[in-house]
Amino acid sequence: MQTKNILITIITILILSSLFIWFNIKKKVARSAIPNIVTVGTNAEYPPFTFIKDDKTAGFDIDLTTEIFKRMNQRFEIKDMSWSTLVPSLQLGRIQVIAAGMTPTPQKAKNVFFTRPYLKGDPLVIISLAKNPPIKTVAQLTGKTVIVNDGYTADRYMSKIKGLNLQRLQSPVQGFLSLNSGRADAYVIAKCAATPFLEKFGRVKFNIIEIPGTEEIYALAVSKQYPKLLDKIQKILDIIKKDGTLQELKNKWKIKC
Repeated sequence: MQTKNILITIITILILSSLFIWFNIKKKVARSAIPNIVTVGTNAEYPPFTFIKDDKTAGFDIDLTTEIFKRMNQRFEIKDMSWSTLVPSLQLGRIQVIAAGMTPTPQKAKNVFFTRPYLKGDPLVIISLAKNPPIKTVAQLTGKTVIVNDGYTADRYMSKIKGLNLQRLQSPVQGFLSLNSGRADAYVIAKCAATPFLEKFGRVKFNIIEIPGTEEIYALAVSKQYPKLLDKIQKILDIIKKDGTLQELKNKWKIKC
């Protein structure tokens, strides 16, 4: 009787173990499979990469993403979100891709996959009002109020500089309005992102100085739940670079990095 009970216990354990293994394999396969509709998260406040035009999301990153998924024969949707929620949403599986002029960092790479960079060489610039004494170096920002966009590369860079009154704003629109109204002494932002606003407000109103050694790179981010999606996106992105499509998009959106 005791032998029989032991045998039943062993069989039960084996069945439960098999079910557990099967469930986890199935779950892993399901998570790695590419969804029927890929959700692409963006923050539409950062032209020329992504912004709202005629009530639609537009920009370089949107065109690039559209071209990639078109060649993949993959359905997708764009979801406009706040910048701070993009990476957490990717980790939770609410979105599968981020297309928002994102700069890869070692810290972010712990939580998401990044494609190889599709843009390089976009320096940070110090923008100040032309009517004031020109600010030509980072050292001259000591004791001054400096605008950055919350969570972007300029924020990380300037946060390491001591003696600043750092003002974190959500978008370039807010940054330029604040600078233009005299509520800050300078605005530090990536050059490509500053260009549309300099044209809008008038370049002659501002002093613009590049910060040496601060060239940004941009990549798409992909959820670590979908390695197959990353592979497919990267293959198409490599082709787009080689066949001239990437350069055409850069020309369209006047991106020189």
